[in-house]
Amino acid sequence: DQGRVRSHAATVERDAALGRIASEAERMSGLVEDMLLLARLDAGRPLDVEPVELPIVVTEALMDAQAAAPDHSWHLDLVGTSASDDPPAFTVLANEDRLRQVVGNLLTNARVHTPAGTSVRVRIEEGEGTVVLTVDDDGPGIPAEQLDHIFDRFSRGDASRRRASGTSGLGLPIVAAIVDAFGGQIKVAADNGTTFTVTLPAADQR
Repeated sequence: DQGRVRSHAATVERDAALGRIASEAERMSGLVEDMLLLARLDAGRPLDVEPVELPIVVTEALMDAQAAAPDHSWHLDLVGTSASDDPPAFTVLANEDRLRQVVGNLLTNARVHTPAGTSVRVRIEEGEGTVVLTVDDDGPGIPAEQLDHIFDRFSRGDASRRRASGTSGLGLPIVAAIVDAFGGQIKVAADNGTTFTVTLPAADQR
């Protein structure tokens, strides 16, 4: 009996070790992919773009976020400013895969850096020849001294957040690099929570 107990304990320990190794390998693989993407964007290599309906991308990303964090409250607001009776499609000219990465990273950031019960609201609206995406949460916010470095790669100010969440520190820098490659802009504010505002050129403006 004691032999079987020891054998079972050894099997559990082995499986746990293998799980840790697999998890670390997956994390390192993702890190390498992120660094290669940043290198390509830094080199000015263009992304293949096409008209993409932003609400579809956001809705699917919100479904994933809801599944990953059912203890958060997730919301989507579509704000139309068009004089037409037809609601705006909120179509941007982008690479769909990279646009999904932008939205996914912003929602992941809101999820992993806020406690249970946090409300996350995503807003899409028309601008002047642009489509504006806002991701706002009512979590604890970001310390003022970190705001100027939030899009820096491996920024020291975000080290504690990365250790706590197991992230690489490249999520937001990748978001900024992709948005820039689309010809857009991203800003962050931390007042009673955190708000990321992404402005993208509307598809009919290119």
